[in-house]
Amino acid sequence: MCIISALVEHKPGVLQRIAGLFSRRNFNIDEISVGVTENPEIARITITTKGDEKDI
Repeated sequence: MCIISALVEHKPGVLQRIAGLFSRRNFNIDEISVGVTENPEIARITITTKGDEKDI
């Protein structure tokens, strides 16, 4: 299991683009969580997936 956390722009379409990256590489997203940070223009995305770290 691998947990990935990223800070991203808090804009429409960002989550779709990130999910598309996983889909194109045939990785399944087991869990996903998105939340705002202290900066309202930045969001934190946390994704849990299965696979080797070297593959992800």
